[in-house]
Amino acid sequence: MKSGIVAYGVSVPYRRIDVKAILEVWGNSSPEVLEHLGLTERGVLFFDEDTTTLAIEAARNALQGGGVAGGDLEAVYLGTGTNAWASNPSSTLVAEAVGAGPGLICCDLQFSGKSGTSAMQALLGLTESGLISRGLAIGADTLNRHVAPGELYEYTASAGAAAFVIGAEDVAARVLGMHSHMSSLNDWFRTEGERYIRTASSNIPDLLRLGLAEHIVPAVLALNGKLGLAPQDYAHAVFQQPYGFVPFMLAEALGLKPDQVALGAVSGKIGDCGAASALLGLANVLDNAEPGDKVLLASYGFGAGSDAFALEITGHISRLRQNGPTVHDLLARKEMVSYAASVKFEHKFLKPDHPSGPWT
Repeated sequence: MKSGIVAYGVSVPYRRIDVKAILEVWGNSSPEVLEHLGLTERGVLFFDEDTTTLAIEAARNALQGGGVAGGDLEAVYLGTGTNAWASNPSSTLVAEAVGAGPGLICCDLQFSGKSGTSAMQALLGLTESGLISRGLAIGADTLNRHVAPGELYEYTASAGAAAFVIGAEDVAARVLGMHSHMSSLNDWFRTEGERYIRTASSNIPDLLRLGLAEHIVPAVLALNGKLGLAPQDYAHAVFQQPYGFVPFMLAEALGLKPDQVALGAVSGKIGDCGAASALLGLANVLDNAEPGDKVLLASYGFGAGSDAFALEITGHISRLRQNGPTVHDLLARKEMVSYAASVKFEHKFLKPDHPSGPWT
């Protein structure tokens, strides 16, 4: 493949909550368990933040960082499991907000936690076929607004967005190959009309084994078999990360060393960002990787399986570090809030669950 990542940008909520503040309210876990899971704090949405606003900010950061004009885009694909709209698309809003269109392809993809990598796959196909020159793939989610108060998942459910300009020219990270492994395992789910994400089991080890491990591991092994690559060939590896310890658990299962996943492991500082989870880790790797480095990326989505990619960093990576905030910058820029503030900002105790207006 000749296509890959031309530019990238991310967005995370400015407000955060310490997981200990959640524990003080509900008492449904322990400091030892939270430490073992690798959880310290997660993002908190403000009143006017949602999946679309985060996606727009990430898209603007990507275009600014890469010196790409919105009018140069020929497609915008948004992957999310928590769209702000029940039936309308958000990709069209993102496209107009960054000055793209109207003559372009817009599409929303819903594949839970691997929606963002599915968007990347779609655009890689369009650019490799020559149908478009450049497109924008975004993974964005607001899981924190869709987890009920008192649920164990409330400790990690967060929000974020990551956007990638995909093209075949000026590529900063070329895609060497990709492979997907799927099954219809519904470990977590949210049915039509429901606000809150549910699961049939609270057994985290079983959920991680049956979900992430039994999909990501075969996807990566098949990818390496296709490309003739071994674990030691990767300078960095990035995985879906609902909890801070997950990348290191998967690294051990795949024969990778802890230092190979260290840069890509960011969820301990921001929580589980769903479709942006692995992509935020990838952006942090791109902020620090060197030309020639090979990078492994593997996502996972509830009931959707895993997408695995092998990428190689090129010399064009240096031009992307001149503009825009890094992942480290955005994670460090924050305001800590109380648990009471978090449930107020995320409209969890309001009926209806949207802000009141002049007609209500």
